[in-house]
Amino acid sequence: MFFINKDRVDRDLEKINEANMTPEQLAKKREKEKAEKEKHAAAVEGWTWKDTVAMTIAIIQVVLPFMLVMAAVMALVFGFFVWMAHR
Repeated sequence: MFFINKDRVDRDLEKINEANMTPEQLAKKREKEKAEKEKHAAAVEGWTWKDTVAMTIAIIQVVLPFMLVMAAVMALVFGFFVWMAHR
């Protein structure tokens, strides 16, 4: 609730900071942003299907134990109700 317009505030603060910069500082900032974009583009180009498979396996390793525990609890609850129904 408190962070509804946070991105708008951040953009406004960035505009204010840019307006208060000297031309040299602004040129350095633009150059740095351009270098970061190029670095990101190079990193994205290096992404292969092996990286996707590795990330999928990593997610499964994190999520699978929770899913198994949840399935076991559901089976126990279901078994309890079946046991109570036939008692």
